[in-house]
Amino acid sequence: MAGARVAGGLEAKAARLREVLSGIPRMAVAFSGGLDSRFLCHAAQGAGCDLLLIHGAGPHVPPEESAEAEAWARARDIPIAVERHDPLLLPEVAANSRERCYACKRALIASVRAALESCEEENLVLCDGGNLDDLKAFRPGLRAVAEAGVRSPLAEAGLAKADIRALAAATGLDRPDQPARPCLLTRLAYGMEPTAGLLARVARAEAALAALDAADREAQGQDGGFGDFRLRLKPAPVFQCSRLPARLTAALEEIMAAHGFAPFTLVTGEKVSGFFDAGTR
Repeated sequence: MAGARVAGGLEAKAARLREVLSGIPRMAVAFSGGLDSRFLCHAAQGAGCDLLLIHGAGPHVPPEESAEAEAWARARDIPIAVERHDPLLLPEVAANSRERCYACKRALIASVRAALESCEEENLVLCDGGNLDDLKAFRPGLRAVAEAGVRSPLAEAGLAKADIRALAAATGLDRPDQPARPCLLTRLAYGMEPTAGLLARVARAEAALAALDAADREAQGQDGGFGDFRLRLKPAPVFQCSRLPARLTAALEEIMAAHGFAPFTLVTGEKVSGFFDAGTR
């Protein structure tokens, strides 16, 4: 991001991020492959930081996302290590409690720190892609991040999601409009047992829905596709999306049925994240 031209008030935030990054010359990044962690790496690389990316792969992460994360890092010549992590072995996750994210993050951070120590990596500061908006939402995992001393440079620099998208576009990062894709556990209502087989079936259905969405956006432009979307299980299936063009209804029903999620309820609206956490802080 060094030397990039950024308009208006974003310049002050970009400058603050450069200042934060200058104090972290060697950085290990918990790397999901989502926009926030990609932008952090993009900005850190531009600032001359020495980077190691660590991607947590397991039944809670669609395999396509893990493959994309590795491919992105390698295309940027950034070293990446894949840490196998099965949160379904944790009691809080097996019970699908409201503390599942806290337990999962705590275990993953401990595993990552152990891996770094075994590799004798010294002076690497463990960071994540948390942003200012995350601090305003119900995010039990943030407690684990804080307890473990993991740094969140984007939040420290005062960057919210809209700032990250704007800076990503202004500085040439690919896919600045990448939608958020939280882990597959968020698709299940609290108390509903998560199994590897069920999560894999959700991942396959969402992959088919994403392909339908992408094809429609390519054909229709900015008015195409579902917008943001998720498949939810209450345990009765729910398809949640920003919008549903009538032309996609039949294909949507076919995909949901093919993966065993029919009949289903349709929920549309701009607010897609936090479906099971409405009103919770």
